[in-house]
Amino acid sequence: MKKTIIYFTGVYDTLDLFTENLREAFEGMGYASFVYDARFRKQSEQALFGLLEDAAGHAGLAGTAAHAGHAGQPGLCPFTCITFNNLGYSLSLPDGRNLWDAYGIPYLNILMDHPFHYEKPLRGMPQTAVIFCTDRNHVLYIRKYFENIRQIDFLPHAGVELGSRHKPLKERGIDVLYAGALPIYTVGKMIPDLSSIPEVDGEAMAQEVLGELIRHPGRTTEAVIRAYLQAQRNDLSEERIHELTVQVRFLDSYAVSFFREQAVRLLVESGIKVTAYGTGWDQCDWSDNPYLAYGGKVDASQILPLMNDAKLVLNTMTWFKAGAHDRIFNGMLAGAAVVTDESSYLKREFTDGRELSLFSLEEIGSLPERVFELFGHLDRTQEMAECGYHAAKERHTWKSRVEYLTECGWV
Repeated sequence: MKKTIIYFTGVYDTLDLFTENLREAFEGMGYASFVYDARFRKQSEQALFGLLEDAAGHAGLAGTAAHAGHAGQPGLCPFTCITFNNLGYSLSLPDGRNLWDAYGIPYLNILMDHPFHYEKPLRGMPQTAVIFCTDRNHVLYIRKYFENIRQIDFLPHAGVELGSRHKPLKERGIDVLYAGALPIYTVGKMIPDLSSIPEVDGEAMAQEVLGELIRHPGRTTEAVIRAYLQAQRNDLSEERIHELTVQVRFLDSYAVSFFREQAVRLLVESGIKVTAYGTGWDQCDWSDNPYLAYGGKVDASQILPLMNDAKLVLNTMTWFKAGAHDRIFNGMLAGAAVVTDESSYLKREFTDGRELSLFSLEEIGSLPERVFELFGHLDRTQEMAECGYHAAKERHTWKSRVEYLTECGWV
């Protein structure tokens, strides 16, 4: 009998969408499911505790990690928790013990963002934790700064398909779709008191680091911060460099926001109609451009039908230089032509012009020309969209990621 997978829902609609598709894929392979819905915390907690106690009772065990095998040996345990962005990591039993450690349940945690956003939960991970990063640079970051985490792997984003019949591009109503917020309008709570940094001038550091990211957008945020700090001070420990990186991580979001806004603004000011969803697009000083259609903020599930009606899906990465974003795979699975900035991962997986259209942020000024070219040769663009669909369907769904997790023995 195959094991039961424990999931967490009810916190973020985007993560719920990923979880639903992950669960469907596992259930299709014969795994059972238990869903902890955070909107009904007490009921979910009682049901989970009862499930585990019942399993422990049948095994003739009592309240130790022997309940479900040994930490770090997922094959011996009848349960595995698979979750996103640390949901449920600190769930504890009435006696205060971490649930995952107490029962020896592997806790598979897929991070959809950079690890420096999750300092506290990553420090407090259960011993059974396995961290999956959606960018290979993030794997290296965790290995360097989080010695408490013993098991780490790379697991790329994946896409979700809505229906299997797709209109040809020429029949679609949206020319270019951008689905994503402008972070500069939502990250205010992340900005620290820069004057409180004792080692360097915090304001000067912020300006220089952000300027360097914009001038050389192929670099990672942590590398630029590190280089700046070491140029200013040669006596900083690795621990302190990490602490300061976490403190000024808002600069990562500022860089993301700069290029995201640039991409859409360049298109609309060139006379290309862009339909944008997500917070912030109505707050730009060019938001009244007639070629910008702003649809507000909608749930993740509502974006999928929009992609199915888009000729082009535009993406700019959340500063992932060795990873991808679900917008790319969702767009491909919607049968749209995807245009995105490049990463080392994407360049290994795809060929520019064959499955999607790749551009570099260093040459973002050429984006309108690239989009005009795609619209000017719509038959060729249709072929690219179809090629992209088949590539994503074959290798970049949540079913593909589930197959990786099981083949590698993580589940």
